[in-house]
Amino acid sequence: MSLAGAQGSLWSVEGGNKLVCSGLLKLTKANVIHAAVTSVTLHSTEGKALYQVAYENEVGNSSDFYDIVVIATPLHLDNSSSNLTFAGFHPPIDDVQGSFQPTVVSLVHGYLNSSYFGFPDPKLFPFANILTTDFPSFFCTLDNICPVNISASFRRKQPQEAAVWRVQSPKPLFRTQLKTLFRSYYSVQIAEWQAHPLYGSRPTLPRFALHDQLFYLNALEWAASSVEVMAVAAKNVALLAYNRWYQDLDKIDQKDLMHKVKTEL
Repeated sequence: MSLAGAQGSLWSVEGGNKLVCSGLLKLTKANVIHAAVTSVTLHSTEGKALYQVAYENEVGNSSDFYDIVVIATPLHLDNSSSNLTFAGFHPPIDDVQGSFQPTVVSLVHGYLNSSYFGFPDPKLFPFANILTTDFPSFFCTLDNICPVNISASFRRKQPQEAAVWRVQSPKPLFRTQLKTLFRSYYSVQIAEWQAHPLYGSRPTLPRFALHDQLFYLNALEWAASSVEVMAVAAKNVALLAYNRWYQDLDKIDQKDLMHKVKTEL
């Protein structure tokens, strides 16, 4: 078990971290479909790929044609939330072989049981984040969260005060487990989500380029999963699509690239 210092914390964006995605798209002035995409069908015109993207919105079913398409949703087999299908591709585009790791997030408003972590006096508890790899453990992380929009008069709650704690665990916490982490609590809000791929030994990563100018952004998260990594993937796919479109192929898969790039320790 490791205890992170009081200054360390997971970052967040006012209004929700999902705004990172829409903010990046706004910067690129991309044509974004605000609807549920149901299928991507391959056509061709003048020797170039043309994609028909079908989607559903509040008006009904519709479709549009695009020269470049970026898939930004997991395509693994157990992703029941995605019904995206592909048509007209030879060979066909298959689902990614793999599963995601479910994680349960519990927001607990209460008094931390500092004695469980070796601090009988809660006033002496110096940490805001607790990370553990102890196995088997009923929780993974525990951190004292703050409002996203912090005012000048904001003061972080002291360990002996009631605060909002975020607990991440592989399964929903039992009442006995909550009583282990907290002396008492007022409320508990629970959300379960597919946090990241279930990592293991795999021979290859999913394809980043599914077809000519059809890219799969989430392929990179099978190597590492975070918002920062996905932002890197987004930049890479934008550069790759741009260079392919304008046939600036010398900038793709450059030889001896690592010798050209300045690196520092």
